[in-house]
Amino acid sequence: MIYTLKKYQFHIYTTLVFTFLSNWLNVCFQAIIAFFLILSLGLIHGANDIQLIQKKTEKNGNFIFLRTILLYVLVVLAGIFLFFFLPKLGLTFFVAFSAFHFGEQHLESKIEINANYFHKFLLYFTYGISLFGLLFTLQWDEVHGIIWQIAGFFVTKQDMEFLFLLGLIPFLILGISSRQIRSILFAEVLMLFVIGLLFSRSSLIMSFGVYFVVWHSIPSIKDQLIFLYPNQQHSFLSYLRSSAPYWIFSLIGLLLVYFLFDITSDAFLPLFFSFLAAITFPHTVVMGWLKLSEKHSIPEQDKQT
Repeated sequence: MIYTLKKYQFHIYTTLVFTFLSNWLNVCFQAIIAFFLILSLGLIHGANDIQLIQKKTEKNGNFIFLRTILLYVLVVLAGIFLFFFLPKLGLTFFVAFSAFHFGEQHLESKIEINANYFHKFLLYFTYGISLFGLLFTLQWDEVHGIIWQIAGFFVTKQDMEFLFLLGLIPFLILGISSRQIRSILFAEVLMLFVIGLLFSRSSLIMSFGVYFVVWHSIPSIKDQLIFLYPNQQHSFLSYLRSSAPYWIFSLIGLLLVYFLFDITSDAFLPLFFSFLAAITFPHTVVMGWLKLSEKHSIPEQDKQT
């Protein structure tokens, strides 16, 4: 457990610092910090999907690369269609995909290579669901309003508490049955408690922004750097250069929608989370595909910050 906590010193200390700052900053300043985090490292971590696909398919020829890109574009369009034309289904898919993606990023390096894939899938998914349930429960005042604006249905606080338990209890049961997770299960629960402190003391956007960047985006960027530039110095600069076009395009797209459609301040957060959802689907698919097919290519000791 001590080893696990040492590996997460940066994440824990940073989360506690932001939790402390949230007690002194008003909602406006918290939003500024959160949007800066999400629109910088948060957005950049998902901006290199095309290069990841190219790297993965470089030995298979142009046809495989083009076919994969076509599938990627179809996933992007499907995500946009679902969220803007079938918002209830889109929101459900967003939470489910993101739960699995967050759980996979956090736990993938801690589960033995020969573990049953269905067992791993359930561990990833239930961890992510417990995380979302914790956020939604502690931030219910804001969350239920956003869900109503996006999907048009009302959720009670009891619904969110049930979602939290629906994730946490199976995760604990599955964790106890997994040798590697069992050895660090108490540390994982303790880290959920630390994250819960942030969620309870900060605004919704600050809570999500800090978790998304500190606990998810930064470790994901490290994994991508190892995969894309295994023997290159200054790899982060190369990563930024290759990410820049998609990152800039995403920012411009968000700003155009905001200004051209005269979005009110009350509607901005639903728009922002819809925007994140639309770009989450393809990134989740790409990262899941890479982790499934390249599970032996990233050294275990280098996977997490």
